[in-house]
Amino acid sequence: MNEPQLITSRRAGIIGLALSLREKKGRAEHNLCFAEGAVAADYALKMKSAVKGVLLSRDATEKCVKLAHEAAAGSAPFYLLTGECFEKISVLRSPEGLALLVEPAPLLKNASELPDDGPVACLWQLQDPGNLGTIIRSAASFGCRHFLLVKNSVSHLHPLCIRASAGAALDSNFLYLEEDEAMRYLTENKGRVCALSGEGYSIKFDLCYNNGVNMVIVSGNEPHGLPERARKSLPLFSIPTVGSVESLNVTAASAIAYYVFWSQRAPLEK
Repeated sequence: MNEPQLITSRRAGIIGLALSLREKKGRAEHNLCFAEGAVAADYALKMKSAVKGVLLSRDATEKCVKLAHEAAAGSAPFYLLTGECFEKISVLRSPEGLALLVEPAPLLKNASELPDDGPVACLWQLQDPGNLGTIIRSAASFGCRHFLLVKNSVSHLHPLCIRASAGAALDSNFLYLEEDEAMRYLTENKGRVCALSGEGYSIKFDLCYNNGVNMVIVSGNEPHGLPERARKSLPLFSIPTVGSVESLNVTAASAIAYYVFWSQRAPLEK
């Protein structure tokens, strides 16, 4: 195992590198992203040779210490930070004390790389990294590993997105398309599309027995939903609710739709 290098200055080079990974430019420059916390770190360790650096706080939890030593068993540089230095790089209010520098999976290049017979989650310009990460985690839980993000969405490699995805954002398949390109793909696959909108057809649980017809599920932007061009062109579905709540948020609605359309459930017992 690599011996840890003690970092006591908040101006150390590794601190600057870690901070740069909060921004798209820094991630592109170093081909690295920042996976913080025990759950994301544990996921990253399952990705062969992906861990490129280990940052451990002297105030870390016991679980994080164990994971850090596991990660440092390879050739990745190992840094032991003072609590103050780790707080500098952390994106969390209450840091667990562990972050890994991870080489992410490469992006898909075009829509032809999306599956013809498997689930695809299309996310229309989501802005909140926590929402995006939560949706990625839900989709991955139901077997979806392909994501189409309409450009101007927050990056799937944002540290808070990686954290909220429980690490699933690190090795899933992502394609970023401009609006026109995304609409072209969705209209060409219209027979497989379920676009979530409050004005759509109410989703019924028996739809999950439709042999996976609705494999491309489209979720809209947090405050505005789907744009008019998408609502006019795509099959719309809604989550039926009861009571005075106007609608579900995008993370809840997406998770329900993923369950209904992608879960492989046994037939109902008579």
